Amino acid sequence: MEDIDTVLCGPVQLQIHSKPVYGLVLWPAARVLAGWLAKFDSCGGPLLELGCGAGLCGMAFAKATGSAAVLTDGEDDVLELAERNVELNGLHGVDVRCLDLGFMQEEEGKALIEEFGKFPLVVGSDMIFEPGGTARVLAAADQLLDSEGGRCVIALCNQLENFVVTLEDQGEAKGFEVEALIRTQSGVSLVVLLRGKPAWKLPAFEELEEAPSHQADQPDKQTCDRADLLFA
Repeated sequence: MEDIDTVLCGPVQLQIHSKPVYGLVLWPAARVLAGWLAKFDSCGGPLLELGCGAGLCGMAFAKATGSAAVLTDGEDDVLELAERNVELNGLHGVDVRCLDLGFMQEEEGKALIEEFGKFPLVVGSDMIFEPGGTARVLAAADQLLDSEGGRCVIALCNQLENFVVTLEDQGEAKGFEVEALIRTQSGVSLVVLLRGKPAWKLPAFEELEEAPSHQADQPDKQTCDRADLLFA
Protein backbone atom coordinates (compact mmCIF):
# COMPACT_ATOMS: atom_id res chain seq x y z
CA MET A 1 0.00 0.00 0.00
CA GLU A 2 1.59 3.29 -1.12
CA ASP A 3 1.25 6.91 0.07
CA ILE A 4 1.19 6.06 3.77
CA ASP A 5 1.89 8.52 6.60
CA THR A 6 2.43 7.61 10.25
CA VAL A 7 0.80 9.89 12.83
CA LEU A 8 0.65 9.85 16.61
CA CYS A 9 -2.82 9.99 18.20
CA GLY A 10 -2.33 9.98 21.95
CA PRO A 11 -0.79 6.59 22.80
CA VAL A 12 -1.67 5.08 19.42
CA GLN A 13 0.62 5.10 16.40
CA LEU A 14 -1.46 5.15 13.26
CA GLN A 15 -0.67 4.61 9.62
CA ILE A 16 -3.07 6.47 7.34
CA HIS A 17 -3.22 7.25 3.64
CA SER A 18 -1.53 10.49 2.63
CA LYS A 19 -4.31 11.26 0.14
CA PRO A 20 -8.04 11.72 0.95
CA VAL A 21 -9.03 8.11 0.28
CA TYR A 22 -12.28 7.25 2.05
CA GLY A 23 -11.75 4.73 4.86
CA LEU A 24 -7.95 5.01 4.80
CA VAL A 25 -7.54 8.42 6.43
CA LEU A 26 -8.28 9.79 9.88
CA TRP A 27 -11.59 11.66 10.00
CA PRO A 28 -12.40 14.16 12.79
CA ALA A 29 -15.06 12.21 14.69
CA ALA A 30 -12.78 9.18 15.05
CA ARG A 31 -10.25 11.26 16.93
CA VAL A 32 -12.90 12.62 19.32
CA LEU A 33 -14.41 9.20 19.98
CA ALA A 34 -10.97 7.64 20.48
CA GLY A 35 -10.10 10.30 23.03
CA TRP A 36 -13.20 9.40 25.03
CA LEU A 37 -12.65 5.65 24.73
CA ALA A 38 -9.14 6.14 26.09
CA LYS A 39 -10.81 7.25 29.36
CA PHE A 40 -12.78 4.01 29.76
CA ASP A 41 -11.87 1.56 32.52
CA SER A 42 -13.82 -1.35 31.03
CA CYS A 43 -17.15 -2.22 29.49
CA GLY A 44 -17.43 -5.74 30.87
CA GLY A 45 -16.38 -7.43 27.65
CA PRO A 46 -14.95 -6.83 24.19
CA LEU A 47 -15.65 -3.69 22.18
CA LEU A 48 -16.88 -3.92 18.59
CA GLU A 49 -15.99 -1.11 16.19
CA LEU A 50 -18.11 -0.71 13.05
CA GLY A 51 -16.49 0.77 9.95
CA CYS A 52 -13.14 0.84 11.72
CA GLY A 53 -11.07 2.54 9.02
CA ALA A 54 -7.50 2.75 10.30
CA GLY A 55 -8.65 1.29 13.63
CA LEU A 56 -7.95 4.20 15.96
CA CYS A 57 -11.04 3.94 18.20
CA GLY A 58 -10.82 0.23 18.94
CA MET A 59 -7.09 0.42 19.55
CA ALA A 60 -7.44 3.42 21.88
CA PHE A 61 -9.96 1.44 23.94
CA ALA A 62 -7.78 -1.69 23.98
CA LYS A 63 -4.70 0.25 25.08
CA ALA A 64 -6.61 2.04 27.83
CA THR A 65 -8.48 -0.95 29.26
CA GLY A 66 -6.42 -4.00 28.34
CA SER A 67 -9.70 -5.48 27.08
CA ALA A 68 -10.29 -7.16 23.76
CA ALA A 69 -11.56 -5.23 20.76
CA VAL A 70 -12.89 -6.37 17.40
CA LEU A 71 -12.39 -3.98 14.47
CA THR A 72 -14.70 -4.49 11.50
CA ASP A 73 -15.04 -3.05 8.03
CA GLY A 74 -16.35 -4.20 4.69
CA GLU A 75 -13.41 -3.15 2.50
CA ASP A 76 -10.34 -5.33 2.02
CA ASP A 77 -7.86 -2.45 1.74
CA VAL A 78 -9.25 -0.88 4.91
CA LEU A 79 -8.96 -4.16 6.81
CA GLU A 80 -5.38 -4.51 5.58
CA LEU A 81 -4.53 -1.06 6.95
CA ALA A 82 -6.23 -1.80 10.28
CA GLU A 83 -4.27 -5.05 10.60
CA ARG A 84 -1.03 -3.18 9.98
CA ASN A 85 -1.90 -0.67 12.69
CA VAL A 86 -2.76 -3.41 15.18
CA GLU A 87 0.65 -4.97 14.55
CA LEU A 88 2.36 -1.58 14.75
CA ASN A 89 0.92 -1.06 18.24
CA GLY A 90 1.57 -4.61 19.45
CA LEU A 91 -2.07 -5.17 20.37
CA HIS A 92 -2.47 -8.94 20.43
CA GLY A 93 -5.96 -8.74 21.96
CA VAL A 94 -7.37 -6.85 18.99
CA ASP A 95 -8.96 -8.76 16.11
CA VAL A 96 -9.70 -7.38 12.65
CA ARG A 97 -12.73 -8.94 10.95
CA CYS A 98 -14.91 -8.35 7.92
CA LEU A 99 -18.41 -7.00 8.53
CA ASP A 100 -20.19 -5.58 5.52
CA LEU A 101 -22.92 -3.19 6.71
CA GLY A 102 -25.20 -4.31 3.94
CA PHE A 103 -25.62 -7.52 1.99
CA MET A 104 -23.51 -9.84 4.20
CA GLN A 105 -24.16 -8.16 7.54
CA GLU A 106 -26.50 -10.77 9.02
CA GLU A 107 -24.32 -13.79 8.20
CA GLU A 108 -21.05 -12.12 9.17
CA GLY A 109 -22.72 -10.83 12.34
CA LYS A 110 -23.77 -14.36 13.29
CA ALA A 111 -20.18 -15.53 12.89
CA LEU A 112 -18.97 -12.75 15.21
CA ILE A 113 -21.56 -13.66 17.85
CA GLU A 114 -20.62 -17.34 17.68
CA GLU A 115 -17.00 -16.46 18.39
CA PHE A 116 -17.27 -13.51 20.79
CA GLY A 117 -20.86 -13.49 22.05
CA LYS A 118 -22.96 -10.34 22.14
CA PHE A 119 -20.96 -7.14 22.67
CA PRO A 120 -21.49 -4.76 25.61
CA LEU A 121 -20.15 -1.83 23.60
CA VAL A 122 -20.51 -1.13 19.87
CA VAL A 123 -18.94 2.03 18.46
CA GLY A 124 -18.51 3.75 15.13
CA SER A 125 -17.39 7.10 13.77
CA ASP A 126 -17.63 9.01 10.50
CA MET A 127 -19.43 6.11 8.84
CA ILE A 128 -22.92 7.41 8.03
CA PHE A 129 -22.89 9.54 4.90
CA GLU A 130 -26.04 8.48 3.05
CA PRO A 131 -29.71 8.07 4.01
CA GLY A 132 -29.58 4.27 4.21
CA GLY A 133 -26.48 4.28 6.39
CA THR A 134 -28.33 4.96 9.63
CA ALA A 135 -30.60 1.95 9.21
CA ARG A 136 -27.63 -0.32 8.46
CA VAL A 137 -25.71 0.83 11.52
CA LEU A 138 -28.73 0.36 13.77
CA ALA A 139 -29.39 -3.08 12.29
CA ALA A 140 -25.83 -4.09 13.14
CA ALA A 141 -26.13 -2.71 16.67
CA ASP A 142 -29.48 -4.45 17.12
CA GLN A 143 -27.97 -7.77 16.09
CA LEU A 144 -24.62 -7.53 17.88
CA LEU A 145 -25.27 -5.52 21.04
CA ASP A 146 -25.94 -7.22 24.37
CA SER A 147 -29.67 -6.74 24.87
CA GLU A 148 -29.37 -7.19 28.65
CA GLY A 149 -27.03 -4.25 29.03
CA GLY A 150 -25.17 -2.65 26.15
CA ARG A 151 -24.36 0.72 24.64
CA CYS A 152 -23.87 1.86 21.07
CA VAL A 153 -21.83 5.05 20.64
CA ILE A 154 -21.76 6.74 17.24
CA ALA A 155 -19.67 9.85 16.54
CA LEU A 156 -20.51 12.11 13.60
CA CYS A 157 -19.31 15.51 12.45
CA ASN A 158 -21.87 18.27 12.89
CA GLN A 159 -21.97 18.78 9.13
CA LEU A 160 -24.02 15.57 9.23
CA GLU A 161 -26.58 16.94 11.70
CA ASN A 162 -29.48 15.39 9.78
CA PHE A 163 -28.02 11.95 10.36
CA VAL A 164 -27.59 12.68 14.08
CA VAL A 165 -31.32 13.44 14.34
CA THR A 166 -32.19 10.40 12.22
CA LEU A 167 -30.00 8.20 14.39
CA GLU A 168 -31.84 9.32 17.51
CA ASP A 169 -35.30 8.92 15.97
CA GLN A 170 -34.67 5.58 14.28
CA GLY A 171 -32.80 4.31 17.32
CA GLU A 172 -35.78 4.96 19.58
CA ALA A 173 -38.09 3.35 17.02
CA LYS A 174 -35.87 0.25 17.13
CA GLY A 175 -36.09 0.01 20.90
CA PHE A 176 -32.95 1.87 21.94
CA GLU A 177 -32.97 4.59 24.57
CA VAL A 178 -31.03 7.75 23.76
CA GLU A 179 -28.87 7.94 26.88
CA ALA A 180 -26.83 10.96 25.86
CA LEU A 181 -26.15 13.39 23.04
CA ILE A 182 -22.78 15.10 23.48
CA ARG A 183 -21.98 18.05 21.23
CA THR A 184 -18.30 18.94 21.32
CA GLN A 185 -16.51 22.21 20.70
CA SER A 186 -14.59 20.53 17.88
CA GLY A 187 -17.77 20.10 15.82
CA VAL A 188 -18.48 16.44 16.55
CA SER A 189 -21.62 14.91 18.06
CA LEU A 190 -21.58 11.69 20.09
CA VAL A 191 -24.86 9.76 20.23
CA VAL A 192 -25.09 7.16 23.01
CA LEU A 193 -27.84 4.57 22.54
CA LEU A 194 -28.74 2.30 25.44
CA ARG A 195 -30.13 -1.21 25.47
CA GLY A 196 -31.03 -2.80 28.82
CA LYS A 197 -29.14 -1.91 32.00
CA PRO A 198 -25.35 -2.04 31.64
CA ALA A 199 -23.42 -2.78 34.83
CA TRP A 200 -20.64 -0.40 33.78
CA LYS A 201 -20.67 3.39 33.74
CA LEU A 202 -19.63 5.85 31.08
CA PRO A 203 -16.67 8.07 31.98
CA ALA A 204 -17.12 11.82 31.91
CA PHE A 205 -16.46 13.32 28.50
CA GLU A 206 -13.56 15.76 28.31
CA GLU A 207 -12.71 17.68 25.15
CA LEU A 208 -9.24 17.00 23.79
CA GLU A 209 -7.07 19.96 22.88
CA GLU A 210 -4.29 18.37 20.87
CA ALA A 211 -4.68 17.17 17.28
CA PRO A 212 -3.16 14.02 15.74
CA SER A 213 0.42 14.76 14.83
CA HIS A 214 3.56 13.36 13.29
CA GLN A 215 5.20 14.47 16.53
CA ALA A 216 3.36 14.47 19.82
CA ASP A 217 3.48 18.26 20.26
CA GLN A 218 2.88 19.44 16.68
CA PRO A 219 -0.64 19.47 15.17
CA ASP A 220 -0.92 17.70 11.84
CA LYS A 221 -2.80 20.34 9.86
CA GLN A 222 -2.54 18.26 6.70
CA THR A 223 -4.55 15.47 8.32
CA CYS A 224 -7.25 17.92 9.40
CA ASP A 225 -7.37 19.46 5.92
CA ARG A 226 -7.81 16.03 4.33
CA ALA A 227 -10.76 15.35 6.60
CA ASP A 228 -12.38 18.63 5.56
CA LEU A 229 -12.36 17.54 1.92
CA LEU A 230 -15.26 15.18 2.55
CA PHE A 231 -17.54 18.05 3.48
CA ALA A 232 -16.37 20.60 0.90
